[in-house]
Amino acid sequence: MSPAVRHVVPVDPKLADGVVAEVYRQVRSELGVLGPAVTMFSPAPELLAPVWSLLRESLLVGGPEERKAKEVVATVVAVRNGCRFCTDAHATLLHAAGEPDLAEGLRSGVAPPEWAALADWAAEPSVSGPFAAEAAPRFLGTVLVFELITRLVKALAENESPSPVLTTRLGRSVGSRLLRQSMAADLEPGASLALLEERPDWAAAMTVREPAWAAGSPVGRAYGTVRSMAAYGSMLLSDAAADAVERTVGRRGAEVGESLPELVGGAGLPREAGLGARLAVAAALAPGAVTESDVDSWRGGVFTDHCVVHLLTYGAMTAVDAVQDEIETRNVDA
Repeated sequence: MSPAVRHVVPVDPKLADGVVAEVYRQVRSELGVLGPAVTMFSPAPELLAPVWSLLRESLLVGGPEERKAKEVVATVVAVRNGCRFCTDAHATLLHAAGEPDLAEGLRSGVAPPEWAALADWAAEPSVSGPFAAEAAPRFLGTVLVFELITRLVKALAENESPSPVLTTRLGRSVGSRLLRQSMAADLEPGASLALLEERPDWAAAMTVREPAWAAGSPVGRAYGTVRSMAAYGSMLLSDAAADAVERTVGRRGAEVGESLPELVGGAGLPREAGLGARLAVAAALAPGAVTESDVDSWRGGVFTDHCVVHLLTYGAMTAVDAVQDEIETRNVDA
């Protein structure tokens, strides 16, 4: 198993079965590589499946030219959120798309003129943008899935490059050769949706609400399912602790920082509740601040890897939903 994953033990591909095995198979076939950004969710299959579905139906569907544009969006989000792992991964994918100068410019925070409008949109997205209206759910889904993944990579994976080779421009160019076929693929939408039916009994009754900007689309179904499954993490906290998480993220906004803010309304929380709330807030606002001792202290010999993944995903999704709310508000104001 990849040594890049920390705090939890991912499911070994050789031992995977059921929905985990099927997600792993699709990822290898369609994304081209199975890495920590996916396997870190595997202790919670009911999260793994919809996160993969959202990634696939947003980023991978739409044809090679649209895929290239969405890699621009993913790279902008990764750079803004300070996720070196994701930045190097998406820069390498842009190399694979035949855009090395674009890749390296975006890594430095500078988009070439012909891509500037899209890069500006990715930094401050709204429901419409410099793309066809039909593609809007996929572009918005790309923004939001990487708002989630970049946070959790920083929390659950070593924040380094996917490979030491990919830390240099030459290495990214060489490494991209293995990904050219996947970048050129034209995938059918909806092929991942069957995975969303494979849920444990406790999750079967949870309501899936599709967002208005993607209602009726595969992206909307996947996003609604991620949000629904992530909400389970709040059940690992007391009502007061969950309220402290929501209020802290709401007050701070969704910007990723380096330091963990004080919990709003968190004074007086019992120790375990306070630890859990701090972990959830860290996943939302300062994921790089999550430490081994933080996780171990909250676990207390009681909570499992499944619980850790759910708690951190819940925290991260509070920030992702804040980004979504900003997008919808921005569209109304426009």
